[in-house]
Amino acid sequence: MKSIDPISHTRGESQYIDDVPSTSEMLHAAVFSSPVAHGKFFSLDLKDALAHDGVVAIFTHKDIPGQNQIGAIIPDETLLAEKEVLFVGEPIALVVADSFENAKKAVKKIQIEIEELPVVTDPRAAYNAGKIIGAARTFILGDLEDTWGKCDFVIEGRCDIGGQEHVYLETQRARAVPIEKDGLRVFSSTQSPYAVQKMVA
Repeated sequence: MKSIDPISHTRGESQYIDDVPSTSEMLHAAVFSSPVAHGKFFSLDLKDALAHDGVVAIFTHKDIPGQNQIGAIIPDETLLAEKEVLFVGEPIALVVADSFENAKKAVKKIQIEIEELPVVTDPRAAYNAGKIIGAARTFILGDLEDTWGKCDFVIEGRCDIGGQEHVYLETQRARAVPIEKDGLRVFSSTQSPYAVQKMVA
């Protein structure tokens, strides 16, 4: 079975969200994110950003009515950081304004006080420090103890496998349009419409 998308993507013929004209009343968002790889923040000053031209609102984790958790398979990551940041670029606040340019400029006016903490990049060191994300899982098939005596060879060692993430052909983006009965019509460039619907819901 051939994929139907690559030819139009590589020729620049595919229509992405940015190719669809925006309405005059559409609001735009920009993210204020962590400037450090690991740290705890004590204060977040939004005053100057809120006063910037065109800013409608600024949202933090305190404005999320449900659980502040995201994750396609296991919800194990905060949507907006609460007290601790774990990577450079982790979202802390969301600025909403009448244009993307105003939102981006307002983001630069947010002041944050962060205490930098040691950075752990080795997964084994993270595990030993109790910093692993999610619960430990063990996969078992058959009777391990009974099998050892039947083995001709037993090979022991350590295996490191680097995870890989493919590169998208466009910036991940979505557009939500309010419709009747408090509904939303969402336009999203995605390979998983169900996942988008689930996250929005």
